[in-house]
Amino acid sequence: MEAVEQGVLGHLMALERDGMGQQDQHESQRLEMLKVRAVTLRAQRDQLKHQADAVKVRRILKDKISKDLPLDDVDAAGGFIDLQKSLLTAWRMQLKDLQRAHHLIGGYDLVECKEGKSVCVSFHTAFEGVYLETYNMELDLTRTVQISRHNIPPSFPLESIAKQILQKDLKAFLQTLSQKLNAFAGRRQQVCLLKELVGSVEVMESNQLCNILVLMCTAQGETPKAVLCTLEYGDLTQCLPTRVSIECEDKTLSESPQWKKNQSLLLESPAHTALLTMRRMGSIA
Repeated sequence: MEAVEQGVLGHLMALERDGMGQQDQHESQRLEMLKVRAVTLRAQRDQLKHQADAVKVRRILKDKISKDLPLDDVDAAGGFIDLQKSLLTAWRMQLKDLQRAHHLIGGYDLVECKEGKSVCVSFHTAFEGVYLETYNMELDLTRTVQISRHNIPPSFPLESIAKQILQKDLKAFLQTLSQKLNAFAGRRQQVCLLKELVGSVEVMESNQLCNILVLMCTAQGETPKAVLCTLEYGDLTQCLPTRVSIECEDKTLSESPQWKKNQSLLLESPAHTALLTMRRMGSIA
């Protein structure tokens, strides 16, 4: 009986030793898998860090181009020894794209100057198919974009437009400037055409920006009456007025259906065209 018990005990001890051996083997395999997993995760972490640094540098460079961020921000990101050269290259690429586009659609032309450190912009204006003035401007690109010189009239709100848009979006600045210069030239041309084509209408007032125009007309009728037309151009990107007021000593005339129609004509058509139409209709002398 004792021999049987010893045999059973020995068998149990042998099984226990085999189980412990298998457990040690499983633990060893699990440890190796964890080591491999750790190496893989570190490699992925390094790759993600590298990608994040690249994205950060590109974002900072983009912000520098569009918003003129301090150079310290870029230095903190690292990776740009020759920063000024990179910025100039980026500016030149953007300007070349604009130049190609506007050679096709008109409005303004761009020419690089001083080995890419500045650019000269020519704004071409026209009204009713007739080319008018050309305004020129030089932009300095060495650090932030600055206006070096120009021949735009002093009455034109160039400084306020530059302060609002120039450092934020160069393309929007040039487009806005082109639109407002073209509209300014168009409004000024209308004043000239009024004096040439509609001699019976007197230009009583017109400021340098040509966004206020006061005209004196003579209404047709049994008794000719003086009518004062005031045109206000609230949108400086447009050649048409945003508000027209009609004044006359005879209140019934200014409130009549005919002069309400004349008021609409002045809102919807260039001033000289509207007045010529009014004369053909017999509203004015």
